[in-house]
Amino acid sequence: MILLHGFTEANSSWFELARSLEKEYDLILPDLLGHGNSDRLTAGEGVDLQQDLAELIAGLGLQKTALLGHSLGALTAAQFAARNPGRVEALILADIPWFEPTCLPNIPPQVYYAARPEIIIRLAKGGLASALEYCAEHFPRWNEAAREAWSESKLRFDLGWFKRPPQQSSGWRETASAFRFPTLLISGDNQLGSLISPGFALRALKEIPHLEWARIPNAGHYLHYDAPEAFLLNVQTFLRLNYKTQKG
Repeated sequence: MILLHGFTEANSSWFELARSLEKEYDLILPDLLGHGNSDRLTAGEGVDLQQDLAELIAGLGLQKTALLGHSLGALTAAQFAARNPGRVEALILADIPWFEPTCLPNIPPQVYYAARPEIIIRLAKGGLASALEYCAEHFPRWNEAAREAWSESKLRFDLGWFKRPPQQSSGWRETASAFRFPTLLISGDNQLGSLISPGFALRALKEIPHLEWARIPNAGHYLHYDAPEAFLLNVQTFLRLNYKTQKG
């Protein structure tokens, strides 16, 4: 099972979840390009995270796998799954940046203050103590493990990402039309920053075969940090019903 983190994050964002899943599944936690301990971006060269994932899976000799992604990681997982539906056993998309013009999420502008480029740049150039202090101030509900993962990842983020255009992807309908496997969409509250609106989720349920939707109350975009126990429960329940490739 491969777990893909979000933008400006690192594989450490999954450490707490992984400790609860590792007894049942073999887990792979890569750092996306320009994040964590991965290679840095190269000027003049394109970025294709889906292709990076395809090469990782091929290099490991995996025939089929389950994918869990958050935000940019979810988008990468979905793109790989659409191009390689026969290689995916189950797919979990945590607050994937998919939108429908007629049912956009109503997110207060101040919610994403901590994700603004100037804030990330300031944190990346500072020390861990400064990042932890900032995280504690803006995310007081998070436990210590979540704060450490979020803060530490900012120090290892390649700021060259901000000089590149956003990752391009096809529309969600085109991507999801290739899905042939159980898929779980996880979202939270739009007022707290979750990207998936209830209206979009209901529309997706009608149009994507084998799709399930789990909405976690009192959680924003960082679902696994805001509500780790609820997030884990939804992931475990879905996997136990839909992903039979377990240890033992």
